[in-house]
Amino acid sequence: MTKVKTIYRQIDQLFSMSRSFGQKKKELKKAGQLDAAITGAATYDLYRAACMRFAKDLAERRGTTKFQICSVTSEEVRNFLERIKQIRRPETVHQYSSALEKLEKMTNKWFGRVSWKIDEFERPRRSREDVTVQRGPAYTPEEADRLIQELRKINPRAGDALEFIRATGCRAESIFGTVLKKGNKTYRDFSKAITAERINLQKRTVTLIEKGGKVREVRYDGQFHNLMQRLVQEASYGGIFAGVNQQTIYSQIKTIAEKSGFSGRGLHGMRKTFAVQRHKEYISRINELVKAKDWQGLAEEFSISEQKARRMCKNPLRKVVDVVSRLRLTRDLGHNRVEVTYRYVPRKEKKK
Repeated sequence: MTKVKTIYRQIDQLFSMSRSFGQKKKELKKAGQLDAAITGAATYDLYRAACMRFAKDLAERRGTTKFQICSVTSEEVRNFLERIKQIRRPETVHQYSSALEKLEKMTNKWFGRVSWKIDEFERPRRSREDVTVQRGPAYTPEEADRLIQELRKINPRAGDALEFIRATGCRAESIFGTVLKKGNKTYRDFSKAITAERINLQKRTVTLIEKGGKVREVRYDGQFHNLMQRLVQEASYGGIFAGVNQQTIYSQIKTIAEKSGFSGRGLHGMRKTFAVQRHKEYISRINELVKAKDWQGLAEEFSISEQKARRMCKNPLRKVVDVVSRLRLTRDLGHNRVEVTYRYVPRKEKKK
């Protein structure tokens, strides 16, 4: 008689086999492996936690942890998601259902055929207001200046790292590398961390490789050109910020902020500062093009159709201008959905 592993062990095994960190989705899709693969460490941790929560719920209801994952029914999956729907935000429900969809595909590839019919589950609608709050607002220009100035006094390279985030809107992984897991061991992979070769001083752009190997090119403003020149000149082989400790910087930011009379929002607060400034610049540029009736320039710079650009030049609705600026900001931040920009640049409250 075959010994049945616990549901937790089966899910853990499936996730281990799905791990494809650093691999490009396009290549995995060509090889027919994308459906059951997870390319990003953050997604891996998020999905695994959701599936383990599902496993715990199943085990409690069945009264045992030892049953085959192939015995899980679509009704059990639906009942779980319906309960989650009652107590969690719409965005979280989407995460759980996406995680279980991925688990279904993993199971079908490696363990046996299941059909959980998750696509038939009615997911709650996500609204932009649902994603406006996330770890506090952006730093104001004065707060950002203060943090960078004081951090440079303690650790010049750490101050450079913070200003680099302000200049490019990069994620922490571009500075400190990516945390990976191998068995029970955790280590950092610096292959995607920023190097001098990816700073183009002539074009004033930086090429970032983040979130499972996705590549994007971000323009930096002229005020940061001296920083970029110095980073390139001083760079040795490997990552520019090699040796800078992430947890140490977090602690130093918190201390500096408290002494300066404002709340420290870590490195992510500086990424939001970039977003707020860039959004403001895009709004200004769109209005400039609209005023000049330059619909061709508008279509080219902001990757919208010529028809839409013409309409905007004739009737520049404030809401449309805002959305078009956010579409471009979405690419700068490396996001897939424009709604996420509302976490970084919240909608202005209407005056009563």
